[in-house]
Amino acid sequence: MATILAFESFDGGSHKQFKETVTKYSVHDWTWITRPPKSWKWRMAISAQEMVDAVLEQGIAPPDAMFCTSLTDVAALRAALPKKWRAIPIVLYMHENQVAYPTHDARDASFAFTNLQSVLSADLAIFNSKWNLDSFVQGIESLLEKSWDTTLKNIGQRIRENATVAWVPVELPPEDLRVLHNSDNGGRSDAVRIVWPHRWEHDKGPKHLLELAREHTTKQNLRWIILGEQFNEIPESLRIFQDEFQDHIDHMGYVTSKGEYWNWLAKADWVLSTADHEFFGIAVVEALFAGCLPWLPEKLSYPELLPACARGLTPMGTHERTSITSEIHKHLYMAQAIPATKRIDSLILSVI
Repeated sequence: MATILAFESFDGGSHKQFKETVTKYSVHDWTWITRPPKSWKWRMAISAQEMVDAVLEQGIAPPDAMFCTSLTDVAALRAALPKKWRAIPIVLYMHENQVAYPTHDARDASFAFTNLQSVLSADLAIFNSKWNLDSFVQGIESLLEKSWDTTLKNIGQRIRENATVAWVPVELPPEDLRVLHNSDNGGRSDAVRIVWPHRWEHDKGPKHLLELAREHTTKQNLRWIILGEQFNEIPESLRIFQDEFQDHIDHMGYVTSKGEYWNWLAKADWVLSTADHEFFGIAVVEALFAGCLPWLPEKLSYPELLPACARGLTPMGTHERTSITSEIHKHLYMAQAIPATKRIDSLILSVI
């Protein structure tokens, strides 16, 4: 067992869920230094120094290894550490990368290059999906091609030599909800229930959700379960969805209880994603573990999360649910909390 000093500069959402799950199942002894989940640009710019200051104020002893996530500047973190700490190995976990993150505005490339400095400064960079790693390499190479005087060479190779992929540890539903549905609609009724379990933000594609609902709800007798975290500004398309399809909605809103959340997933037949980006997809994997069939785009991280037999499916087709769900569960074995955390534990030991 190793002692791990871990830094999370954005302690919310999938970052927080990862932190709690890996700490719960790891064999290592974790101490976390965190910052609140807001103002991500400020977190990337200054959280390294803030968190090192917190370590010194708390009098924490030097650990066997350090661990941080992708909204932390690893180069700045190492520079801010006491001199005698700077040789301690640092493992970076890339939940996302700023070069592939979609935006309506021209993004300052400095955030992407902060990620690059972090990946190259860490002793090991772990990406949460192959899509995350590949999109980062391609995006950085594309950015550097626009520079007329860069001396950086073979940057894609350098990234890959210092990187690997390890899926996010995801907890399984309670045992009484781990069932394989035995019919196309789970034997519940003639209606087909669709869960959309994403953050209520524009990058999760609520406009496309509204389009699909308008096209298929009546014809396919769809009923809707809308979950996911809500924020102050709710996308207009979700307001319209709630108004237009109120007679077809079983639930719409964030649930704080994990037990209630699992119960809603267990009631669904399909999990739908309309996301414009997904670096891994914890909510989708949870729904798949709960027995949902995947109604997912054939892009982003989704193809690697599914066996071949489960790609390109929609509720408008005819499918043998039990065999497909069984194959999905086998395919996602390394996303289950225990084996996924064991892999991360092993990768940390590899640099100590």
